[in-house]
Amino acid sequence: MYRFCTIIYLLLTTTVIAEAGGEKEVLFPDLTPGLHIYRYNWDVETCVLYVAEMSRSESTLHFEVALAKAQVLGKETVRSMANRRNQRGDRRVVVAVNGGFGVLGDMRGYGGVLENLHIQDGELITQPTDTEACFGVTESGEFLSSAVQMEANVQIGEQTLTLGCVNQRRLDGCQVTLYTPRLGESTRTNRRRGKEVIISGIPLPLTPHYEHTYRVEDVLSDGNSRIPRDGAILWFNARLRDPAVSEFSAGASGTLTLSLSPPEWNKVQHAIGGRLRLLKNGEINQTIAEMHNAEKKHTPGKRTPLLNLSHEPRTALGYNADKLFLIVADGRQPQYSTGLTLYELASILIELGATEAINLDGGSSSTFIVNDTVVNKPSGQQERDVLNAVFITADTP
Repeated sequence: MYRFCTIIYLLLTTTVIAEAGGEKEVLFPDLTPGLHIYRYNWDVETCVLYVAEMSRSESTLHFEVALAKAQVLGKETVRSMANRRNQRGDRRVVVAVNGGFGVLGDMRGYGGVLENLHIQDGELITQPTDTEACFGVTESGEFLSSAVQMEANVQIGEQTLTLGCVNQRRLDGCQVTLYTPRLGESTRTNRRRGKEVIISGIPLPLTPHYEHTYRVEDVLSDGNSRIPRDGAILWFNARLRDPAVSEFSAGASGTLTLSLSPPEWNKVQHAIGGRLRLLKNGEINQTIAEMHNAEKKHTPGKRTPLLNLSHEPRTALGYNADKLFLIVADGRQPQYSTGLTLYELASILIELGATEAINLDGGSSSTFIVNDTVVNKPSGQQERDVLNAVFITADTP
């Protein structure tokens, strides 16, 4: 049985602060220095949000991400990921929310696959796709949310191929994909759609700035190849008509090169990608604003197939020069909280003081954890297995 916020309130002394758009109820007042948690009752709509504000100047607090089941092909609750992180002993997870988008269903064996950037402890696990909706933190603590792209290629002989994807299911326009052991045991590919080259000699883990020679061990056409623990697999789309493909044969060698652009992204230790940039330089995303302004009739709490305009549970990450914000809005519960449109979510982030923000996965995935307790009310009435998570961690004394 999950311990939701009604139980927590009995254990805490809370402070209610009036705000222009509602009121803030302070939770966990003595949790840890530099971190403030509160419930925000937004009375413009019937919506309850949970907010974590982390001071960027507090050296004992850190931003981290986590991958479900420690591999791409897997799903896990946010609490389970947080508990696994706590077992390392150097830091404890004080706040955790769900992460980015991807395949939550089975999707022909690809359940758990992320569809945007994930960098964890300096390891590049998946590449950026929605390049504007990415957030990263460097070794020195610098926050990054500029548009980021992967620039990667595979050289063999005199030929060079562009590497489009890392550890993702086959995507349109992705002719060459690299699968590392971080994906899972096998590639889950279809034999009719391409061939696979097993390579060795590349040091792991893969990093945002990487260059190393490799050796071709085998070329396979059956699909769903087993990924070697000390190597990787290159997948080529069957429609790829490039003379370089014929150069791959057992015993051949080449060079794998990868980097992120702009170059400051190569120093990122933790990064996550969402879907849609909400704020940039303090302004709401133009597309989101235009859709909002074009709406002929606003109905509070209405759900619609247009997900930008639908009132849904939401999760977002924002920041300014002084603070990091993690926000979860409950929804799909009319007597309690109906959820937010993306425009409303972005507006609230501005109210809170954020200047930059990205939208993370929402709906039943939206989960807000404090010290191993589910504080919000997920719309599915229980924690959902998700793909990855975002943490605020504190140094262990």
